[in-house]
Amino acid sequence: MSIATILLAVAALAAAPVNPAPPPIVVTLSAAPNVSSSLLTRILKETDAIFRSAGVTFIWRHGESLLPTLRVAIGNDPGVARRNATALGWIRFDDDRPDQEIYLSYVNAVEFMAASREVVGLVNNMAPAEREIYLARLMGRALAHELAHYLLETKGHTPTGLLKAARTAQEFFGLDRSRFLLDASQLTQLSARLRRQAVIASR
Repeated sequence: MSIATILLAVAALAAAPVNPAPPPIVVTLSAAPNVSSSLLTRILKETDAIFRSAGVTFIWRHGESLLPTLRVAIGNDPGVARRNATALGWIRFDDDRPDQEIYLSYVNAVEFMAASREVVGLVNNMAPAEREIYLARLMGRALAHELAHYLLETKGHTPTGLLKAARTAQEFFGLDRSRFLLDASQLTQLSARLRRQAVIASR
């Protein structure tokens, strides 16, 4: 092997990322008719922003899929009533395995925002775009939380970060999304799992 060839090989190895980004995750979406396309776009943008720092990207596909992909449904089911809490989203587990569907409750999000007047003001006084911005922050962050349960395959919660269970209106509606991030150990676990899935899928 010539010196030039060796140098080219070394340069290629140096340029290659030590930890290449995991492949994007395909998600099939469905939304109730009263969930506008503009609101849906804003929700997904908020979720994407939260996972961007983790190096995780999504391919959002609308409608039915013949492939066994993760599904996100946004609708008007209020879910099971919880004491002193509004369920914004949920994912079911079969033992320790997460289901392939995440549900995001539009009606509960609207109710939560209306009850948060001390933080966002009166909903009836908002312009449509302002209302959507607040709703998208709330629902996008709730969706990111449920995605973390799915991607990390855990039903558990943490005192801080993306998997924190109880949230204040200030956290949900504020500009700062730094409280909705994965910690270092979760990032390592998530990266390893996604790469392992990619290897299995390529076989």
